[in-house]
Order: sequence, then C-alpha cells, then structure tokens
Amino acid sequence: MGKCPASTSDPAVRFEHLPLISGPLGHLNAQRPRIMADVIRRTLQDFESGPLDLVLGESLYQERQRLKREQINLFTRGRHKADQRLWSEIQTGLLQSSVSVDRKGLLKQVTRHYADEIAGRFNPEIYKVATHAVPFAFSWFLNAASVRRFLPWGLSESLATRLSIVGEVSHLQKLAQKGTILLVPTHQSNLDSVLIGYVIYLMSLPPFAYGAGLNLFSNPVLSFFMGNLGAYTVDRKKSNAIYKQTLKNYSTTILREGIHSIFFPGGGRSRSGAIERRLKLGLLGTALDAQIEKLRNGSDKPNVYVVPMVMSYHFVLEAASLIEDFLAESGKHRFIITDDESWQSAKVLNFFWKLFSSQSGIVVRIGMPMDVFGNPVDENGASMGPNGTTIDPRKWLTTRGELRADAARDHEYTRELGERIAERFHRDNTVMTSHVVAFAFFELLRSRYPELDLYRFLRLSAEQRTLQLEGFLAYAQQVHAKLLQMEAQGELYLSQELHAADLRAWVDDGIKQLGVIHDAAVVKVAEDSVWTEDMNLLYYYRNRLTGYGGLKKTMGNCGRKGFLE
Repeated sequence: MGKCPASTSDPAVRFEHLPLISGPLGHLNAQRPRIMADVIRRTLQDFESGPLDLVLGESLYQERQRLKREQINLFTRGRHKADQRLWSEIQTGLLQSSVSVDRKGLLKQVTRHYADEIAGRFNPEIYKVATHAVPFAFSWFLNAASVRRFLPWGLSESLATRLSIVGEVSHLQKLAQKGTILLVPTHQSNLDSVLIGYVIYLMSLPPFAYGAGLNLFSNPVLSFFMGNLGAYTVDRKKSNAIYKQTLKNYSTTILREGIHSIFFPGGGRSRSGAIERRLKLGLLGTALDAQIEKLRNGSDKPNVYVVPMVMSYHFVLEAASLIEDFLAESGKHRFIITDDESWQSAKVLNFFWKLFSSQSGIVVRIGMPMDVFGNPVDENGASMGPNGTTIDPRKWLTTRGELRADAARDHEYTRELGERIAERFHRDNTVMTSHVVAFAFFELLRSRYPELDLYRFLRLSAEQRTLQLEGFLAYAQQVHAKLLQMEAQGELYLSQELHAADLRAWVDDGIKQLGVIHDAAVVKVAEDSVWTEDMNLLYYYRNRLTGYGGLKKTMGNCGRKGFLE
C-alpha cells in the first residue's frame, strides 16, 4: 500500500453556533421511492440466473427458524406478524407449480419487503431538534452534576469540555466537498451512534446515513429519531442470501447517490473490549462497488473516501454484559449472558450522570482518509502510492480494457482495505489511564498463575487476586515507559494524563475512572495492597491494549494459549 502523506492533524476541535447543513441526505425522502426501486431491480438481477426455488426455499427455512426464536414485545409485535404473513405467502407460493406462481414474483415480493424495512428516511426539522436537544441535554447533565451549580439555567459548561475531536479533521472536511465519505468507526457501545452524530455536527459536516441494528428500532423514542435521521436498519439475525444482498445493494446505492455514510466494520460492538482486528468485508465492499458505478456514470465526484474513526472512553456502560457474552461464546457457554445495560433507561441516565460528574474525558480521533483500495488520500482527493506517486483509481478498476466489477479482484482490494482500516484503528487509538491500569494489573496477576487457562484464572478467589501495591506500581511504570516509546514510534497515542511525570497521579486517575460506573471495583487500593472485585471487567478493560506486539516485552508469561492476544 502507499506511503502516508504528511499528517495534517488538528488540535482538539471546538465549534459553537454551527449552521445546520442537510447535504445530500436532506433529499433522501424525495429520492426514497427511486432508491428502493433501484435496490429491488439490482437484487432481482443478482439472483435471476440462479435456481430461485432453492434460494427462496433456503430463505424460507432460515426465516421460519428465526421467527420461532424471536422474542417479541409490544413494539415488535407488528413487525413480527408482517414477517410471518410474508413467509406464509412465500411458502404457499412455493407449494404450487412455477407455471401457476412465478418465482421471480415471489423473489420480488421478498425483496420489496426487505428494501422497505432497510431504507431510511430523513426529516430536516427533526434533525434540527436533535442537534439542539442533544448538546443541551448533555450540558444540563454537566452542570447539574457540578458542585457549583444544580439548576439548568446559567449554563457555563458544555459537552465540548469532555469531548476532544482530534486528528485529520480539516482533511475530512475538505474531502467531504470532493467526493463521498464512508466513515468507519470502532464500536464499543450502543451509545456510540449518538456520540458520532454529534461529532459529525461539531465538525460542520452534513448528516450521514448510517446502519443501525433493527433491535434499536424497538425502542419507540430511538425509533422515532433514528427513523427520521437517515438511519437504515441492519438486522444481524437475518442470515439469508436475499436479505444480505438487498442490504448490500442499498448501501451501494446511497453511496452512489453521494450520501455520506457510516457503518461499523467490526459488525457489532466489541464483545471482548479489544479494538477490532477482523472486519466484516461485505458492506465494506460496497464502497468499491459504488465508485465503479460513479466512474462509469461519469459522476463529477466519483471517489469514495474511507475514513477511520477511533473513539476512546475510560469506561463502557455495557462492559459487564459484553464481556460475559464474549466469554460465553468463546468458552462454550460456561458463562450466563446478562441483560444488556444499554436497554435499561435508569442505567443509561445513571451512566451519563456519572460520566459528567466524574470529569471523565472522551477522545474521538479522525484517522488518515483512504481510497477504496486502502491507499492514503491527500487533501485534494488524490490517491497516494509508494514513494508519493499519484494513483489513478480508474486504472486499478479496469480489467481487459473495461471499467467494470470483477469479483475476485474486488474481493482482494476490499480485503486489503480491511487490513489497512484495522491497522489505523490501532495506530489511532488513544490509550487512557484506565486502560493502562487494567492492563498492568491483569498481566502482573496473570504472571503469578501461568498454569491456569483463562476460565480458571478468571475464577481466582478474592485472596488470590490481590497484589502488593509496590510491585504493581513498579510494573505499571514499566508498561507506561513502553507505551511512551510506542507513541514516539507512531504506534498509538496516549491521553494527556499519561504524559504526567507523577506515576501515582495517572495510576490513581485510572483507578478512579474504572470505578465510576460499575458497582464492583475493577481495581481497588487500600494501604499497601491492590486487588479487583470483578475479574471479568478487569479482563474487558485490559483487552483494549491487546494487538500491540510492542507490549509483549513487558508481558512475561502473557502469551499463553487461551488468552486473547
């Protein structure tokens, strides 16, 4: 891949009194019927040469199984019944001869159903309300949580005092005028979507379309806002080929229409707490598909620019349920999955209250923009190859003299793009004090029990999971020194607190931040001892620093089989 051009990183961004810009997404409602018709047409073409009875039969079976397992409530009952009606009609049709019932008609019926479910809408008035309501609500929390001020009037603080937007911000702003942006963030929490939408607004960019889990639309309040702010639904429980192709075609179509988009390339939230390393290539490949079509159609802005975004928090609301989910899957269900905290309103409100009252910071770093092949892109939108040479994407997409899609070639391009994004995720990660404290404590404790596999290790008794404070501080200092060296080599970034010379200052800050939201102490100090009350949470926050080979020298016994690397 190409060599990165010189960085144009900006200091933390602060914006006030921003104008509302609807951009291409503002025309989505008017274009929706045409977009849906195009998605349906494309999907029918994708399957027209295959055995439709087989495709429909497999989809019928998979959807019947999903509907049997699905847990319904007051808000999902209507959607569940509509799905049941659809597949009952498909089953009835398949039981008749193809002369009596046209299979292409059945396929079109399914595709139309999926396209209508997936396709988003956008209401500029609701966008205006949302962009004003979100910062005001956050500002109220910031001030109500302050010792100095308990009433919402006379507000002096804002969300910007907690939120740092750094990295290639001006670079992204310029490219948004030259082509279509596909923003690919890391994903830790269901609250990420709220934060990303506000970050886009703060960067003076128009709103982006984004894929949101269909389960989020079960909440009537979230459904109202997301359903009118460009969100399109992604149902990860639907695994049949017709649904996947319809979703892929919708993503390709809106990118082709010049609508800036967001999707999480890791799929769902990171269950382990680690930064994503293995990315989903299906939707990622729609960026390349869209660029080919834009070039063939003679678009004046044909390029799609892929921009990584890394969000760094001290703590995650759903950490407990996410790590239990991860351990249940990797450990063959030795753990019981608990309820997801992001669905519990009281816990969400409590999370925001504690987030703001703790003075905890959030860092959002915009990474180096890339083309659809993973090459860095300069501020003029040109793809940069090795030794600073300029690349013409048209030539890379031409096979035997024809500009067209090529399945094998394009899969390889998308695979390389996924690798570059994963690399940027790690390089653009901002390490927080909480991450270092959890990593250092977990690794030092782990070195005391080299014979244990992960699941036995996580079941250590309270006495076994206690260390001497002096030894822990010495090891934490070693880890910190290595991280400073890695930052100097451009492998990651450290938060401002980790540049403090006082060891106890940043260690105490990390311990405090880990103790903000969770009932059990992730790391706790008393007199000359340090221990943990929750090994699972300790493991979750420790995992933020996995995937960095440079840390292995400080890990001693830490490369044993059975642990996440």
